[in-house]
Amino acid sequence: MSTGIGGGIIADGKLYTGACGAAGEIGHMTIDVNGPRCRCGNVGCWETLASGTALAREAVKRITEGARTSIIELVGGDVSKIDAKIVGLAARQGDELAQELVSHLGYYFGVGLANLVNIFNPELILIGGGVAKIGDLLLQPAIKVVKERAFSTSANAVEIKPAILGDDSGIMGAAAFVLEHSG
Repeated sequence: MSTGIGGGIIADGKLYTGACGAAGEIGHMTIDVNGPRCRCGNVGCWETLASGTALAREAVKRITEGARTSIIELVGGDVSKIDAKIVGLAARQGDELAQELVSHLGYYFGVGLANLVNIFNPELILIGGGVAKIGDLLLQPAIKVVKERAFSTSANAVEIKPAILGDDSGIMGAAAFVLEHSG
């Protein structure tokens, strides 16, 4: 979970790659058929609603509409410098708008996670990437949505937690995949 949303699906100890190697593009599942247009051309993709890019976009929108927030001070008045990291910092410092935006992001993140829980019935979902560093302000609303929306048996069986590799999760997974599939 960073500027976009991607995933890796591990089944029976192996990375599931799909019919043509494209499995794991979870960020492009449709969450809102009337949502914003994604750069992939679709409408309402999970990453248009629950990524760091979505968080920054919503912050800029609300600020230009006149919302009061410390976010603008954190970027020295330059809205072009607003990113998920800044919004997360403001949220941790108690800024009400930032906390509202992170909670809203957590809601949409939870909707997508609930879909994954219903589809795959996983025992574990690890959340990595820059946006995941927001921590419990993001994950608690997401987990709450999973508990509310996913089938209760699956929702109670899954553990959702931060990846211990943090920002390095994706690159380490890619390296492991290459090593597993090379000569």
